[in-house]
Amino acid sequence: MTFLSDSRARGGMLILALAFIGGTGCVAIDAVNKNRYERQKRDAEADRQRRIAEQTPAAAAGDPAARTALAYALVSASDRRQDDAPRALALLEQAAAQDYGMAQAMLGEILTGSAVFLHVPRRFPPDPRALTRGIALLQRAATKACSYRPGPGIYHVEPAQRAAQMLGVAGLPDESLLWRARGIVHCGGANAGYLASQAESKYIKPVERTETLALLTLTGNAKAIAEARAALPADTVAAAERLAADLRRQVAASERDYPAPPRKELP
Repeated sequence: MTFLSDSRARGGMLILALAFIGGTGCVAIDAVNKNRYERQKRDAEADRQRRIAEQTPAAAAGDPAARTALAYALVSASDRRQDDAPRALALLEQAAAQDYGMAQAMLGEILTGSAVFLHVPRRFPPDPRALTRGIALLQRAATKACSYRPGPGIYHVEPAQRAAQMLGVAGLPDESLLWRARGIVHCGGANAGYLASQAESKYIKPVERTETLALLTLTGNAKAIAEARAALPADTVAAAERLAADLRRQVAASERDYPAPPRKELP
């Protein structure tokens, strides 16, 4: 009995010791991770302040690219309390008025309530007047580039796709479909595999199935198109082909007011 009791005691002490070591190990790892995170935050803030200092003189001189880059730096701090949204918005308004595409794209996203990665006040759903103006800015930006990335980080804008989304929010489904088509024809802005799975889904409405298959047709992805068509009724396939042809004509007609963007995108 004494031997068993001693064994149990030693076992219990060993478990407690291991638990203690494990616990202190976790604390040490947490401390290292916290220190690394804080260092990364400090480095990111130092880089942001450097970009602010670099862009301020050119922005003050009226350069739209510098105004836009400065605006992005002013609303991309890791600590939102360090942001300056009013100044950033004023700079974007100035650059957008100079017909600078990146500023139009960013301001359009802000006005439509879509700029989730920018630390600016936003409403969703947005005010109808702000929504209308934001869509117009996105459409103008879409004539200059397919995609905009104003600075370091993951934030970017694909204006044709965003305009299509916001036109749907505004209750303009036909215009929304046209701008989805523009995004595909001009920029390849669609995932063919996703469109194919949507077209074949049993949960989609018939009209949406036809539209999705038409958009898939515009991608030119032969494999995905063939597989989707093989899985769908012949009348749906025929209707989608007609709609795709009509969308191509609509896209071409829309280029009178909204020219296709150059293939080389802005930095």
